[in-house]
Amino acid sequence: MQALIESSTALLPRENIQQILAKRLVAALQASLIQKEEGKFVAPSLFIIHLNPLNLSEWQTQQDLLDKLTLVLQEMSFEEEFEFDIQPIITLEGDSSLPADDFFITTEFILSQRGATEAIQLNASMESPTQPLSAFLIVNGSEVIPLRQSVINIGRRLDNHIVIPDPRVSRSHAQLRSSRGNYIVFDLNSTGGTFVNGLRTTQQTLKAGDVISLAGVPIIYGEEASAKAGDTSELNPESFPDMEDEKQDHHDSQ
Repeated sequence: MQALIESSTALLPRENIQQILAKRLVAALQASLIQKEEGKFVAPSLFIIHLNPLNLSEWQTQQDLLDKLTLVLQEMSFEEEFEFDIQPIITLEGDSSLPADDFFITTEFILSQRGATEAIQLNASMESPTQPLSAFLIVNGSEVIPLRQSVINIGRRLDNHIVIPDPRVSRSHAQLRSSRGNYIVFDLNSTGGTFVNGLRTTQQTLKAGDVISLAGVPIIYGEEASAKAGDTSELNPESFPDMEDEKQDHHDSQ
């Protein structure tokens, strides 16, 4: 892993950043391994690199390097005889409390439990997940689905929290996770991809009015700005973007 990072032409903030990144990824992996009853070790599938927002744009230009590192993690699992529940994902997240050019790595498991996919936060120092009040999804322009859980799985398979019976949608396509008062959408290595406002993404913090597309199936994310605990006001899908226009935009982008 260290050799791969050091061979990259990436111009990361510090000269020795390659060695530090390799060591911290391996350390995060080792610290998070869980041993099953049968003796098999399971590794976290999600690696989050937290860094100062001033450095975020520099790191975002190195997505190819991060993708290669996920492949190295998979190769390590074969050699060291541990397993990932799904293909590992490395993502970036800004943290204004960090000094410039510094970063740390946390991990999360995406484990199958009774057929469902559930994210488990392992780092006790991180904030407890909190979801926005009265957040909801509008699927295909008509079905309004309130979001009340901190982890929500979306896909074609029947054991997902939100089931979309469309052949374009993968069995386990995407996941919504609440963090610090926001929902974040994660693509679960789907075949058709996850898009937010027309741009393909592996991870995106959602804002009210964002249009998510799962392989062409449009979903609008919404939040009631005036919502309070106990508020039961009716949702109005007509106030959101026209879904037919969004479908056409996605088709044109292909």
